[in-house]
Amino acid sequence: MIGDDGYMSDFSIMSFNLRYPAMDGHPVATRLPIAAELIRDAHPHIVGTQEGELDQLETLVSLLPEEYIWLGEGHSGGNAGEFTAVIYDSTRFDVEAVDISWLSEQPETVASESWGVSHARTLTTVDFTDIGSGRRLRVLNTHLDHKSERARLESGKIMAETIAEVDVPCVVTGDFNVATGSPVYDYFCTELGLTDTGAEVPGENIGTFHRYRGPKTGDGRIDWILTTSALETLSTRINTFNVDGTYPSDHFPIEAMLRFRDQH
Repeated sequence: MIGDDGYMSDFSIMSFNLRYPAMDGHPVATRLPIAAELIRDAHPHIVGTQEGELDQLETLVSLLPEEYIWLGEGHSGGNAGEFTAVIYDSTRFDVEAVDISWLSEQPETVASESWGVSHARTLTTVDFTDIGSGRRLRVLNTHLDHKSERARLESGKIMAETIAEVDVPCVVTGDFNVATGSPVYDYFCTELGLTDTGAEVPGENIGTFHRYRGPKTGDGRIDWILTTSALETLSTRINTFNVDGTYPSDHFPIEAMLRFRDQH
């Protein structure tokens, strides 16, 4: 929506598991330029990423327009391990605060693990101000554990506390490692009342974790963008961009166009 002052108030969010540099026959050097092209074409204002490592993230952002900046910390502390990095368009949003915490019984303890997780899991929380309108936004980005159901639920409770800390619109992006309808999904969307922006993705019912095989109808969607009630979802899509059958990741990113509800 364009306001009376010509300001475009709608903004776009992407959640994108980048796939770490695994020795799996899909080298990151081949995938990164495709990931960059996907992001350039979509031009989201904020991207919650998962699994990226330091060199991978730095290379990716170097291939993007100069307004994109990234924030985060590795799950092993500092620059070590996978990041739940947030990339943002600095011409649209200012950063007010950044917090990296660990999804464990000691969230402030670097690299801490609890509840039988496969490895330390991080939550990246960024407080933004929309430059054009002055509206505030909190973004939580994470990658929940793939083994432990208890860890996913306990992580959800930590994230609920993070949402409750502020009286501003919140967006949650992430790879939740379970499909919609799972206990952690029900916790977020039923108990907490968050909105799943991808609940009505137009077109085929495809999943986001495709293992480099491309779209498949009926697969579960494990990558989500969730919002609090102060945000309205205008549109959403699963981005299946590829170059001659080569995909940038084993996940498809999911995107949502959002609007602050007091802007009509």
